[in-house]
Amino acid sequence: MYKYVLFDLDGTLTDSKDGIINSVAYALEKMGESTEGRLDQHTVVGPPLLTTFEEVYGFSPEKARRTYAYFQERYSTIGKFENRAFDGIVPMLKTMKEAGIRSFVATSKPQVHAEAICQKFGIAPYVEAIAGPAVGGTDTKADVMRRILDGLGPLQPGDAVMVGDRRFDVIGAHELGLPVIYVTYGYGNEAERKAFQPEYTADTVAALGQLLLQA
Repeated sequence: MYKYVLFDLDGTLTDSKDGIINSVAYALEKMGESTEGRLDQHTVVGPPLLTTFEEVYGFSPEKARRTYAYFQERYSTIGKFENRAFDGIVPMLKTMKEAGIRSFVATSKPQVHAEAICQKFGIAPYVEAIAGPAVGGTDTKADVMRRILDGLGPLQPGDAVMVGDRRFDVIGAHELGLPVIYVTYGYGNEAERKAFQPEYTADTVAALGQLLLQA
């Protein structure tokens, strides 16, 4: 059984797609841009949005920053609460805490929003820390995870695991030498899973709980 579990937030603990997609649509419309073909959940949910705006939409860095500012305009007040914890997540986290497993959130979402979401949807009482970038920050997933790991002291192999649903979770964890449980109920896809080769896969929250709580 793992001692420490780092969870991604969007697509892993919460079903956040509506708030993100609606806020990206708002930002594109404010920029006078078409939303057609640009709101697929695999594109906009999970990756850092500045990266999406530049690399997928082809925006210049300056245009990406302006688009992101409009996104934050809606997301920070409305969008972050167009969200819910996946069924079974809060009971699983409670059981893990009772078993002595220490849980953390490591997200690409701005930390201030992640903290509000975890509080709103009943996750906060069961996680020790929530780490994410500043609004508009450029921390990678590995940077965010490292902040948590640095506070845990020396780790032995098998002490910690990352749980996530996108390639960024796998890349960041492997950079730091952590195994990954890839949850397929999130916003990734089979091609991404095969390409980035997580150590384990969980198709449901129940299956995830079994992996994390097995002796």
